[in-house]
Amino acid sequence: MQMIHRVFLAAALIAAPNFAFAGNHELAREPHGIDTPVPEAAAAPAPSKKITIYTAKTIVTQDPGTPTAQAVAVMDGKILGVGTLDEVKGWVTDEDVKIDRQFQDAVIVPGFIEAHMHPQITGVLWLGVYVGRFDRTSPEGTLVKGLETKEAVLERLKEAAAKMPADGKWLVAWGYQPEFYADSPLTRDDLDPISNGHPMLIENLSMHIYYANSKAFEIAGIGDSTEIVGIVKKDGKPTGEIEEITAALAFAEKLPPLDAKTMLKATWGAAELAHRVGVTTFADLSFGTIPGGYKAYQTVAADPNFPVRTVMNPVIQVFQKPEIVAKGGLDALTEWHKFDTDRLSFGGVKFVVDGSIQGYTGLIQWPHYYKTFANGVANISQEDLNKWVLEVHKRGFQAVIHTNGNEATEMALTALSEAERQDPQLATRHRLEHNQFVSQSQLLKMKELGVATNLFTNHIYYWGDLHYSTFVGPDRAEDMDPAGSAERLGIPYSMHSDASVTPVDPLFCMWTASARKTMSGRVLGEAERITVPQALHAVTLGAAYLLGQDDKKGSIVAGKLADFTVLDRNPLDVTSPDELKDIKVLGTVMGGKAFPAGPLSGDPGSADKAP
Repeated sequence: MQMIHRVFLAAALIAAPNFAFAGNHELAREPHGIDTPVPEAAAAPAPSKKITIYTAKTIVTQDPGTPTAQAVAVMDGKILGVGTLDEVKGWVTDEDVKIDRQFQDAVIVPGFIEAHMHPQITGVLWLGVYVGRFDRTSPEGTLVKGLETKEAVLERLKEAAAKMPADGKWLVAWGYQPEFYADSPLTRDDLDPISNGHPMLIENLSMHIYYANSKAFEIAGIGDSTEIVGIVKKDGKPTGEIEEITAALAFAEKLPPLDAKTMLKATWGAAELAHRVGVTTFADLSFGTIPGGYKAYQTVAADPNFPVRTVMNPVIQVFQKPEIVAKGGLDALTEWHKFDTDRLSFGGVKFVVDGSIQGYTGLIQWPHYYKTFANGVANISQEDLNKWVLEVHKRGFQAVIHTNGNEATEMALTALSEAERQDPQLATRHRLEHNQFVSQSQLLKMKELGVATNLFTNHIYYWGDLHYSTFVGPDRAEDMDPAGSAERLGIPYSMHSDASVTPVDPLFCMWTASARKTMSGRVLGEAERITVPQALHAVTLGAAYLLGQDDKKGSIVAGKLADFTVLDRNPLDVTSPDELKDIKVLGTVMGGKAFPAGPLSGDPGSADKAP
């Protein structure tokens, strides 16, 4: 249950009704726990005979037969044909037709697909105070500057506390990254003088560590004599640092739950972030961890103004919940799939084997972490992983397995090999998520098993220098996130943001995979670079393959869903991967409907601008 608790805690800490966050909302409470989906048939839209023809300077199709075009005809949310304007006009007989030239000076590519993020968690976190190292843009479009020093973090927290009324509400913040401040955690001594009488709780960006002031410890009932694993102490007194789930739950149990209105606002917030960077499909890789999450997704999927399709990857713990066990456990997923639509569907089953490298909880084979020889933690035993992966596999479902370190990768491959041995299956498309330090021998084993991967190449930029100097050492850092090797071996792959850990942005993922530059400008693992065309394939057709939806999306081909991303220039025309970061997203088309850049008209929070 560790994954459930960790992700739910991250959300609950921010969105609780007696916490301070942007906007005043009267919140109807819902119970704590794991979300229990209740699928129901969605009303099918009436078929439309109307044809819309979008024109563009260039359309990059990702179809080898017609790699580029100038026009695409759309009817009933799907692609009729692609080619020149005269060619696609051939579809017009008696049908109503509109030639839409709003993108005629732009470039259209297949809709970007973000195959691994946490949309609702990300939206919820943005309702709190951001105290991370890197610049971020909020769902409302506000630039929130990253904080270069611990002192700057404390100043932002002090200002936030000073603005709050003296009503005893919690001040909650997220994104603290001590690895950039000489590994200096936040302590009670740091937080007490600036709290203005409020209990304070701050989340580490890794979601494995938290920090609290004395008022929060008092409310949680934790004192000098309290013995809870994970309460960090010095000279017999809690310092304010809270490590891992047992200790963190002592605080979470004092918090009120999430509510439907907050979940809806969070889901729209995630859509604002995704639409801004051209995403037309995102996958929720922590689905089931927040009660009310499914209801919110159902609501937005029925709204024609919501611009993103959602694929829900339920965590394995959902199927261990008593009420789901009573409905057949994993067999319930077969029933849920019957209610899939093009806008909202279920994907593979999520497992979490280890933690994060930068949080020192990733599992790395000997010699483990650089210089210290320490190692991380397993969130699941090999025995349980084997058992549950087999249960997923034999039903023909996809296993989606989080592995950061190569020891975790080995555990996943052991489980997948055993499942295949016991019950041979074709085309299950099992995949490893993050998979940052997979070895060459493990890549060969993945190839043999038909296992795909979703690499976290953004780590190269954000943490690459620290991987090189501190976490794993120079040689292993050069090998991390080996997209080049995956390409050479023919292993299906994509890249992702893991938002909220890094900002959702497929163009940025394309850059990190093709340039492999760290924050300092060091090229980390030049041999593992991929080309820009390969990177574009990875965030479109490659990501669609990982989701098992490449028959419906990922390329601009007749019969597929009419999902496009509109850019101000052609990414295939860049002379250097560095130019990818300068390409602007002008809008998207989802299901044939255009969503130009800018705030979304259906967002209930669009008028509620965060401070």
